[in-house]
Amino acid sequence: MEALLNLAHSAQYVRTLLDLEAFAPISANLRSVSERLADSSTVSILIPSSITGAIASAILEAAMLDAEIPYRRRFSPRKVSPPCIVISEKISENDQKSSIDPISLNISPIFSVGLRGFDGDPKRGMLSAVAQAAGLAELIAPGGNRTRNLRPWLLAGNWLGDSIDQGYDPIYSSLRNHLREEGSIRVVPLPEVDSPDLSELSQLDKEREESTRETWSALDADAKAEAMSTLVLPEVISDKISTTRLEELVWHRIIISNSDNDLHSIISQISGVFDGTTSSINQLIDQLISCDFDSFN
Repeated sequence: MEALLNLAHSAQYVRTLLDLEAFAPISANLRSVSERLADSSTVSILIPSSITGAIASAILEAAMLDAEIPYRRRFSPRKVSPPCIVISEKISENDQKSSIDPISLNISPIFSVGLRGFDGDPKRGMLSAVAQAAGLAELIAPGGNRTRNLRPWLLAGNWLGDSIDQGYDPIYSSLRNHLREEGSIRVVPLPEVDSPDLSELSQLDKEREESTRETWSALDADAKAEAMSTLVLPEVISDKISTTRLEELVWHRIIISNSDNDLHSIISQISGVFDGTTSSINQLIDQLISCDFDSFN
């Protein structure tokens, strides 16, 4: 599986993240900043003390390392001098602005168009700071190994946010589809994950889940649909999880390279041990950059 993913990664993909409509409001700004970074002095990356802040920083740091751009990691709240990239979790009402000389870039969540309906009507959602950091990282080091390995983590911002719990998230769907099309991830149903974390599916019958996984490969399409409907019925009845999040956890598990676990399971494990301390943030960032994805539990 990993060999196939790496082969797909090595092939040149037509679209980039910044070609997606969701990035339209900030693409020109990110391109301008990326063009100046290579010639800048040490860049300060200021991040909030959160999981999404750590993941956004890891993605940017991976690109900086790939491109051999010097940087320093800093934590909010504090002031940093340019050149700097400031990650924020506060929603921005306007398009991102920055100073190019010296570089001073603020990255915060924005509303944007994720997908369009059959009649062309825009489906808007939240473009997370994590996804924006990934867009900048792609510009900084498009062929970097570390950057490529962390690419699937751009989904974490939307996944850890609350938009998925409030209904359909067109941004998340757009990003997931893009990663699948370019070969960065595989998307599989729950029974095709060897050892999934089920903590978010508290009403699921664990024995039935194991039985479904064991017989899954022998079932035809109709039998699989029926098996899954039976499996998730307690979750649906309990109404403790949004329909969108449930659908992602059951039908759209994200398989990445360099890990024995799916992305949703890893994020759940991180959430279980992350305490927001400086040491916890540093450890998470370092583990992500080194692709040590299976040691969070």
